[in-house]
Order: sequence, then C-alpha cells, then structure tokens
Amino acid sequence: MMQKFEYRHPRFSVNVPIHFIAQDSELAGHCTEISKHGMRIDVAQPLAANSCGKVYLHYWDRTLEFKVRVAHAEETHSGLEVLCGSSVERSELAHLVAALTAPRHRPALVLVPVV
Repeated sequence: MMQKFEYRHPRFSVNVPIHFIAQDSELAGHCTEISKHGMRIDVAQPLAANSCGKVYLHYWDRTLEFKVRVAHAEETHSGLEVLCGSSVERSELAHLVAALTAPRHRPALVLVPVV
C-alpha cells in the first residue's frame, strides 16, 4: 500500500511582535516561525482550534494584516494557517517571508593601525 506524502513549505525561525484579534479578544505575542502558508505564534493563553481571526505582524515601520485560522493550539503557542484571499496577499506574504529570512549583512571588518 502506498502512503500519501504531503510536503510542507519550509518554515523559518523568526522573532516578530504580533497582535492576534478574534471576536472581542486581543492578544499580544510573537511570531516564532513563518512560512508561505502559515506561522507559529507564542501567546499568553491558548487559542480556540479552528477559530478565525486576524494577525497584525509588526515588521520594521510597517504593520501587516493577515486573516488566519487556528490550525492547532497548545497552551503557550498556536499554529496558524494564513488565509490569503488574493494573489496580492499571497505575494505580500511571500515577500515578508523572504525579507525575514534573508541573511543579515555584517559590516565589513575594518583594520585600524595601532599607534
């Protein structure tokens, strides 16, 4: 018997502040992993599985908004599926993932003569 193998999009470790809003509640936390289809967030209290809401991700001088569904919930973190309604939203998420995961450029080493 052949098993179905599902590929997951690569996840990347990040540390970005977020706000999760669902119905009348708002929680602050951090996005600790991100991919082109979802994210893991750490929050102070558990979220309801399969609930929907919005995540506001604060990156540099911008706040990006994503509609999400809670795919799974643990006591201190949850996995969210990003619900992109258009190719523009999907592209924005892909650009965010690329920006968050790009290698950081280190300043060039400068040798200074000792006098």
